[in-house]
Amino acid sequence: MHKDRVHELCADGRRVIAFSVLSDPPMVRAVLDAGAAAFLAKSEGGEDCLRLIKDVAEGRPCVTPSMAEAMAGGKVVKLSRGEKEALLLWLQCMSKASVARRTGISEATVRQYIARARMKYAAVGRRASAKDAMLARAVKDGLIKTEDVCEYRPYAADPQDA
Repeated sequence: MHKDRVHELCADGRRVIAFSVLSDPPMVRAVLDAGAAAFLAKSEGGEDCLRLIKDVAEGRPCVTPSMAEAMAGGKVVKLSRGEKEALLLWLQCMSKASVARRTGISEATVRQYIARARMKYAAVGRRASAKDAMLARAVKDGLIKTEDVCEYRPYAADPQDA
């Protein structure tokens, strides 16, 4: 992606989304600095692409994982699928025991997933010892989407279960 071309397109009032197989942080920063509304790496998938196009078209702020990594200077934490799932549920104010029941894993595994996420953040110099700090980092890094964080509803509160 040539940053001068991105600058030209943006100068004409277009909202540009850069899409590339290359996603090294310096290149992503250069494209964003040239005026692109967003950057999406080909490896980030179709689901992210559709959401990103809608967000940019409607003028909503958006951050893809490759953008988060570029903005964080390459210090983005990568979590496993299990770590992400446990973290998301726990951040929705579920207890670790509830997360375990909901996901079908042991409470010890939930504690381990959350501890590993904290260790990964500490390893890159971005400690997240409090729950709100963990939420802020996970959202900023694109690990969790803000629309995925909702009020916790226990299974018992589901009217279909009554």
